[in-house]
Amino acid sequence: MKKLIYIGIALSATVISCKKDLEKFPQGQLTEENVFTEANDFKLAIDGAYQPITNRFRGAWDWENGGSIPREWVIGDVMSDDAVKGGGSLGDQEDMRRMETFSVFPENNNVLAIWRYNYKGINAANNLLAQDGSNVPGLDANLLKRIKGEAYFLRAFYYFRLVTNFGAVPLLAPDKNLTDNTKKATVAEIYTQIESDIAQALTMLSPSYTEAADYHRATTGAAHALLAKTYLYRGQWEQCLNEIVEVEKGPYQLLDKFEDNFNGIGERGGEIIFAGRHDAGVVPSQGSILNAVFAPQGKGWGFNIPTQDLVAEFETGDPRLGTTVMRAGDKWVDGTTNYEPSWSPLTGLNVRKFMSNSALIDDGGVDYIYIRLADVLLWKAECYANLDQPGPAQIALERVRARARKYAANPATNLPAVTTNDKAALLAAIRHERRVELAFEGQRYYDLVRWDLAKTVLAAAPDADPLKGYKDYGAGWQDRNKLLPIPQREADLLGLDQNNGWN
Repeated sequence: MKKLIYIGIALSATVISCKKDLEKFPQGQLTEENVFTEANDFKLAIDGAYQPITNRFRGAWDWENGGSIPREWVIGDVMSDDAVKGGGSLGDQEDMRRMETFSVFPENNNVLAIWRYNYKGINAANNLLAQDGSNVPGLDANLLKRIKGEAYFLRAFYYFRLVTNFGAVPLLAPDKNLTDNTKKATVAEIYTQIESDIAQALTMLSPSYTEAADYHRATTGAAHALLAKTYLYRGQWEQCLNEIVEVEKGPYQLLDKFEDNFNGIGERGGEIIFAGRHDAGVVPSQGSILNAVFAPQGKGWGFNIPTQDLVAEFETGDPRLGTTVMRAGDKWVDGTTNYEPSWSPLTGLNVRKFMSNSALIDDGGVDYIYIRLADVLLWKAECYANLDQPGPAQIALERVRARARKYAANPATNLPAVTTNDKAALLAAIRHERRVELAFEGQRYYDLVRWDLAKTVLAAAPDADPLKGYKDYGAGWQDRNKLLPIPQREADLLGLDQNNGWN
């Protein structure tokens, strides 16, 4: 029997009016209370559908119930060789340490957070897509079309994150008569729905927005990029390249300075294709709490600590290192004091990316990037390399390296162009470039898994030193870690089969 219950905890909280900020609706059912009657209801609802991708403080930390923030960085960074958990001690956020050491349990609150936030976004998109809106006074038809296009894109985005983390999950799309949250759809069915949603979004979205306040909204370029990424993850190189062609028709360009993607200066400069928006100094708070999460102990909580292994990956003179990692002698983000390695006892390092210099506690103003052009160019290089076309692969790779070389310590000798035609060597160079270019953007762990390198790179190390955060992988990555376990409370509540290896 179909159960009319929510997936997760308070998942369908969607902003719909000034009078009712948080209203919970049964999935796919419209009543007199939840039909949108004013134009502003639609505007607030689509803004609410973006909320789950942000790292904003939500009024309660609620870590144990998967609250606070989405925590994709725990998977992408802490479960990789780029970072260790950090915090005040080994026992600080024990569930996070279990992710780091691959001793995950289905009850882990980080696993629940990934599930919770993505289904919250899906429910918000579904609630909006269930609305007609054609007879709502003052609602422009073109605006309604765009809003629904955004909802289709967001639903696809959230399902991509679910399928990459959990594999088969319930597929909820009431407009397609998919409403049973007690049944897992296959991975193929989920990707088919993602493709369908993106195709629909592409008929409704704009390539760009004229209003400055709309800079963060989904565009046709973001939709093509998301579709390209789904093909990349499935090893469908030609299809990925076809979508990248469409992305490159858009208004995107590499910023002159790599660092401006992460300090707020370049948020509207053209490299960022899709990001979670953060605005400091707004009431109620719309800033990022990553300032608190990543800042050193005494200034913040000191989580997501860079490893020396990551630092060693950067080539001599690479200016991206200073933008990515805080080290001895660097200026602290407020520009008034020098960074002290003693602030980070595990490795003597802290994250610099996404650390706002306008607010140093939990109200940072830097957007969190999900897709940017440099990432797409490295997809392009990877696809061409896998298709045994080294020339185009080298050209795409060179665009990324040339930007970094321009501001290298010695541009004449640092970061030389990659010229090898050997497939294995070229792929290794591309993988290196992804690591240094995209560190702390939540990509590294997923890259290792899809490259089938996780078992090797994240293997149990005989010289591991958990007290210093050195190769702290516990018993090492196992095949079951290709997917996260279904959160136990959801498996129990909905009668879902647990993923292989997690029973």
